[in-house]
Amino acid sequence: MATKKINSKEKSSTSATSASTMTRNEAVSLFMLIRDIKNGSLSREALVKYIMLHVKLKAIYDEYERVRQEISEQTKPEGWQEGDSQDEWNDAFRPVMEAWLKEPSNIETKIFTESDCADLIMSNPDKNGTFVDVVMEYLKK
Repeated sequence: MATKKINSKEKSSTSATSASTMTRNEAVSLFMLIRDIKNGSLSREALVKYIMLHVKLKAIYDEYERVRQEISEQTKPEGWQEGDSQDEWNDAFRPVMEAWLKEPSNIETKIFTESDCADLIMSNPDKNGTFVDVVMEYLKK
């Protein structure tokens, strides 16, 4: 099961950006968005904050991959073989995975000043408007 990608519309409707309310789903999605971005324009102080955030988000992502595999194994219907319908398996897997993803991540993502956000955005001119929106919404103090 893939995570639900974050976007600016969803963010405004959830208002979930503080460490106490950012879900694991949002943390996994944020990591997937920033994992390959460039950070060459960041100041040394901002770079340290960014790397520490990246490490924390990667840990959540790695945990997500382990949990997804474990839930998949635990919810696999008895006797299921390759080629069988996956409906029963999906029906058992989905609510467990969604429950895990809804739990708080306890990661503080608001680490940058507006200037730091601008530097990060300028380091990635190939990224689209959604990237800019997410950086400003999730990373700006």
